[in-house]
Amino acid sequence: MKYLIYTSLLLAAGLTLTRADSVNVCSGVADNIFLPVLGNCSEYYVCMDETPVKRSCVEGYLFDSRVQSCTLPADAQCIQNCTTALSSFCYDRTCTKYVLCYAGTPVVRECCDGLQYNAETDRCDFPQYVDCVDNMCTIFNDPTNITFLASKAYCDKYYVCVDGQANARNCSNGLQFNTECDCCDFPSKVNCTISTLQRNIKPFAKSPPKAADIKCPSEGSHFYPHINPEKYYFCLNGRGVILECTPGLVYDKSMETCREPSNIGKENLYRIAKH
Repeated sequence: MKYLIYTSLLLAAGLTLTRADSVNVCSGVADNIFLPVLGNCSEYYVCMDETPVKRSCVEGYLFDSRVQSCTLPADAQCIQNCTTALSSFCYDRTCTKYVLCYAGTPVVRECCDGLQYNAETDRCDFPQYVDCVDNMCTIFNDPTNITFLASKAYCDKYYVCVDGQANARNCSNGLQFNTECDCCDFPSKVNCTISTLQRNIKPFAKSPPKAADIKCPSEGSHFYPHINPEKYYFCLNGRGVILECTPGLVYDKSMETCREPSNIGKENLYRIAKH
């Protein structure tokens, strides 16, 4: 009875409807990075001041985010389309956005607080398990201002941006990458404390979906808290499933996403730590 009252209250609360167009795909993305337009491979966005500006390819060409340009259809790799199964995929070149698919319908989602989308687990994750920097490499090279990016997973690893691609490099002889000088340096001058754990997380796409035990609204996409703080409900057009956060994260009903418990209620951190 207590559980039924809980689920009735959360549905009656009228939590914010989550729509694909409510996510700014260019937030946390460097200027002059081109992003795909979901559902239309002949268009793309140019990110400027974290604002998406829509552009179209010349007739007969399609946009390919890998090469950051429009190309012939035979060569183009368009952003994925949703299948009917519960699944997700990365929103190319953003690191923090992804497309959650259910019953063939896409819903664009965003990780916050510096978390990144992990394609291997279908959910937002700690950056050291993802190590994505694609959101910071533009195709416009400046020989006088080369972009170096520290790895989020390894202290001795870094990336050099060339032609829009992040090329991995490693320091040698026990040195670590120092962002102060964009160089390999002695560990005592870097103070790198990256750590990871062995985990076993099943992706949504490879596990049978757990049907929601609440009544979902008949229209639109909605996200609701579960009685277990490490889980939440995803409702889409009357159908619903139970999703799980990455271990160490809990669901924040105000932000409608999984976050570190210490960040709950600190929405300003989301604006500061979007990268």
